[in-house]
Amino acid sequence: MPLIDMANIACGGHSGNDFSMIQSIKLALKNGVKIGAHPSYFDAINFGRSAQVLSDEDLFELIYQQTSALKILCEKNAAKLEYIKPHGALYHNMMANENVFKVFCKVISELDLELFLVMQFGFENNFQSENVRIFSEVFADRAYFPNSSKMLPRGEKGAVLDDAKAIIKQYNYFANAAKKADTICFHGDNPAAVEALRILKNA
Repeated sequence: MPLIDMANIACGGHSGNDFSMIQSIKLALKNGVKIGAHPSYFDAINFGRSAQVLSDEDLFELIYQQTSALKILCEKNAAKLEYIKPHGALYHNMMANENVFKVFCKVISELDLELFLVMQFGFENNFQSENVRIFSEVFADRAYFPNSSKMLPRGEKGAVLDDAKAIIKQYNYFANAAKKADTICFHGDNPAAVEALRILKNA
């Protein structure tokens, strides 16, 4: 938490429970970090990285249940939920499927219109919503196709950068780009990304 500005907190889909959410909220508060809900398909076995086909109603319930659970815990701990960023396959499906995007917008409209929605840079203008604020993001530790905003699929060799120097190089590229994303993501389950964050923090 001392290394970041925004924390995507798992809220029961691919990972997370009340205890981990409360501990994460307290750590975020202690370090002045913005709190975001990180909902996913209910898929702990595959860590939320396998796509599922759900009706709009079931998808709404899935997202609303996880996000509202974290929001309630934030309020109980004098914290504020700032945004939603879907995880894994749900994140990629939101970029590819307008219906999924619209379900997220519906969750925000019914839960809290002050929440913003995080989307991958280059995709944020694919779909439009009058009410929902969009934050674009790039990934410091994921490989991209050449001259593209599209990431290599996780199953491909080299899709996840596992060298801190390479991650820092990509971070600096994005940080100095002519057109910048609103935020740069580092995966907390990637040891090289955490090492890169420590180096950047001390630079």
